[in-house]
Amino acid sequence: MFDTINQKLEENRKGMDRYQRLGSKLADYRKQLEELEVKRYNLQQQLTKEEEEYDSLFKKNLNNLVLDLLNKKEKKETKEYQDVVTAKLKLDEAEKQVANILLSIRSLEEERVQYSECEGIYHKLYTEKYRLLSESNPENTEKMKALEEEINFHTKNLTEIEEALRAGRLVHDKITEVRKSLDDAHGWGTFDLLGGGLLSDMMKHSHLDDAQELIDEVQSLLHQFHSELADIQINENISIQIEGFTKFADFFFDGIFSDWMVQSKINSSIQSVSDLETKVDRVIYQLHGAKTSSEASLAQAKQELDNFIKNTI
Repeated sequence: MFDTINQKLEENRKGMDRYQRLGSKLADYRKQLEELEVKRYNLQQQLTKEEEEYDSLFKKNLNNLVLDLLNKKEKKETKEYQDVVTAKLKLDEAEKQVANILLSIRSLEEERVQYSECEGIYHKLYTEKYRLLSESNPENTEKMKALEEEINFHTKNLTEIEEALRAGRLVHDKITEVRKSLDDAHGWGTFDLLGGGLLSDMMKHSHLDDAQELIDEVQSLLHQFHSELADIQINENISIQIEGFTKFADFFFDGIFSDWMVQSKINSSIQSVSDLETKVDRVIYQLHGAKTSSEASLAQAKQELDNFIKNTI
């Protein structure tokens, strides 16, 4: 019943595959071309430099220099002369490589254009066969709709996972900044305890100010992270309270607290931040696992629907 349309589907599917493979080859050749053009430019600069050095030393006309060498004409053997010859030969080789790459690119482009319409034709045929299958048998419609719903589910879930991963990375990066500020404050605090004086005390408080501003940003980003995770099947609770952190300002300016107490508070906050980082990292790891699983399920559902439409006869 569907022999003709099936044959056309297969022909255009192969054309689409060839189009993509040629595109990959072209991308690789173009990258090689860019590198070769840089190499050619550098070699040209090197040749110009060697020629100028040779001319300045010997005031000789270097026209047909390589040809003369190959013909074994008598020339004064000098290091400068050999440098020019070597640079010219390297440049010639680079020119040949560039020319060969350009020929290959042109050939691939000419072949690729033959398959440029395959994707459009394939999708039209695919849509037509979908319609014919739906009209010919209600069971076909139910099967295809079920697979389409599964595809839509995994597609939506993947989008949500990607958004959650982006939010998680933002949290992680900001936590790293918090930890650095606290580590710096800890270092200056230790110096302060050893008699560092006013400068060390000011530096310690400056880093604590930075950390406090950053932790406010972390809390805001955590709320966004929670929101992105709402529709994803990960039950990890990433909420955390960094005990006493929001009250650091009281320690800075209240003389009844000793430097030892402030240093102790810094230590406990470093541990809290470390615990938070571990928890966020664990959720990010779970998200990567969920993404891999969802990608596999999506690919399977798409392949199943594709096979059903292509292979039903």
